[in-house]
Amino acid sequence: MKRSFSKILVVALAAGLLTTSCVEKSKKYQQLLAEKEAAVVENQNIEREYNNALGVIADVENNLQALREAEGLLLMNNENVAQREQLNSQLIQIKEAMAQNNAKLDSLNKVLQNSNRSNKELRATIKKLQNQIEEKTKVIDSLQVQLNERDTQIVGLNTRVENLNSDLAKVNADNDAKNQIISEQVAEMNTVYYIAANKKSLKENGILTSKYILRENVPTEMFTKSDKRDLNEITIEAKKVVVLSSHPMSSYTINKTETTNVLQITNPEQFWSVTKYLVISTK
Repeated sequence: MKRSFSKILVVALAAGLLTTSCVEKSKKYQQLLAEKEAAVVENQNIEREYNNALGVIADVENNLQALREAEGLLLMNNENVAQREQLNSQLIQIKEAMAQNNAKLDSLNKVLQNSNRSNKELRATIKKLQNQIEEKTKVIDSLQVQLNERDTQIVGLNTRVENLNSDLAKVNADNDAKNQIISEQVAEMNTVYYIAANKKSLKENGILTSKYILRENVPTEMFTKSDKRDLNEITIEAKKVVVLSSHPMSSYTINKTETTNVLQITNPEQFWSVTKYLVISTK
């Protein structure tokens, strides 16, 4: 009986193995196995697509943050040329990056639409980000226009400042020239001449005539030149002096010593009111 049971068990096992082998080779089994492998691949693709979507979303958020910072810089109204150029360069880079991000979102959206998975929330997020990119691109365009307008205004202001500086330089030059003329005229008005010599020398140099009148072309090189505002007295190395030119006697005094005479001008305006040439004869 034991031999009969053993034979039955061997036959049963053999039948089971034969059945399993037949199942594995059947079309239905192969189809199920292929569907399982396809499902695994699809899940892997979905996971990869989701991770790609998260990466693109992160890039978009970073670009939006960079744009907000750029807007803040513009609001600071900084007139530094280098900073404005740097800001404009940043705006161009952000705009290019956003265009690339938008293209990635379009591609990602197409992949999600062809996917068997719903992904409604993810596609809604992508649509929201694309709307933000469109809106912020317009903001960038507006910021660039503002920068260009500011540059134009600054160029205009710089030109105006340059013109004003040029005009001011001309005015200053004219004033300097006028002041120079005035200074020379004032100096000329206050310039006086004096000479102290004996009559013979005065006549020989054409300073005196027989009537002690100065001639028209006075040889000023023979005189000592001075400023009447500073000339208060003249010391003459002679025992006797006579003022030959016309000067009010009330406007000066002569103080004598043993070897010198000091002519002291007590009223300069009155003293020089008749002539600006003082001629003194000495003995």
